[in-house]
Amino acid sequence: MGALKVISVWNPYASLLAHGFKLVETRGFPAPKALIGQRIGIASTKVIKPEQRDAMKDPAFARYYFETNLPREIEALPNGYLLGTVLLHSCSEITEEDLEDVTDEEKLYGWWKPGRFAWRCRKPEPFAKPVPVRGAQGIWTLPDAVVIPFPRAEAA
Repeated sequence: MGALKVISVWNPYASLLAHGFKLVETRGFPAPKALIGQRIGIASTKVIKPEQRDAMKDPAFARYYFETNLPREIEALPNGYLLGTVLLHSCSEITEEDLEDVTDEEKLYGWWKPGRFAWRCRKPEPFAKPVPVRGAQGIWTLPDAVVIPFPRAEAA
């Protein structure tokens, strides 16, 4: 495998994605074709925005999120870390028809608006110990100096 490509995601969504509770990352741009079928890193952003705090307080979001056993406080999540990897299975533009097949839980975990893009992920491999990284916007390459740990044994 070449250099690992990484995408930065706001928490709690980054943690949900790395642990396989979130299956689709919604973005305003399509995934590069070269990344489809490849394993990509999921990094959490270091900064915590008010919108992230609001999501954690939303009763509908909390109903699903609290079932994951991830930390209930956003400050307790690993912010500013490489959390694991996922297989980027496919990517397509979101249509009105797509919205009919998306679960309520998945809708709460993304910005499902026609015209945006659904990056469908599979086979999450969360790290037992997240790795501190200096992230970037968009897709970035993990520096060679960063040591990637083995995923947790129970990763699906």
